[in-house]
Amino acid sequence: MTILLGVAGAAGYVSYHHFYALAISLGERHDMAVLYPAMSDGVIVMASLVMVYCSRRRLPVPLLAYVSLGVGGIVTLVANVAHGWSGGVGSRLLSALAPVAFVAAYELLMWLVRSGRKTASSTPEKEHLCHPSEKVAQPVPLLPMDRYEAARLTFEESLQPGNKRLGRRALMNRWGIEQREAEEIIAEVEQERPTPSLNGAHP
Repeated sequence: MTILLGVAGAAGYVSYHHFYALAISLGERHDMAVLYPAMSDGVIVMASLVMVYCSRRRLPVPLLAYVSLGVGGIVTLVANVAHGWSGGVGSRLLSALAPVAFVAAYELLMWLVRSGRKTASSTPEKEHLCHPSEKVAQPVPLLPMDRYEAARLTFEESLQPGNKRLGRRALMNRWGIEQREAEEIIAEVEQERPTPSLNGAHP
């Protein structure tokens, strides 16, 4: 993950200055030229964050997020290639490297974030290699990634036998989440809980 952060930071820095220099060469003012690359790369970042948000809450990713990611990447690529256009083929390819590396590194980083929770929560129990007949069943605590996840884990814990069930207000006050989020957590957890079967005697 450290390598991905380094590559994304270096590529973003180079891509930003290429876009900035292109805007200046086209006659834009300094204060305006600073904003163009920020808007282009910002669209990429926002689209990826929306995908992470949807992944954590098991929501479908909106089509606009994919469109924004693609458009932001294309605009950044075109601007960088245009910056090195006058230098020939080599300069164009070199200029295109920065946006491609930025998008690839940043998306791989977001993929690690999205898959981190799934890996931690869905890793199947494996038999010990030395003692295949003995099963090691030790609970692995899940670390919440944000307040939403922390509130969800707290509510699930309160539903265990012997614990007092927490309500919406308690979750809001403890974790600083909104009423809508607290209601979503309670509804999701209660929907996922297995319904106890009633074995009534038939006359």
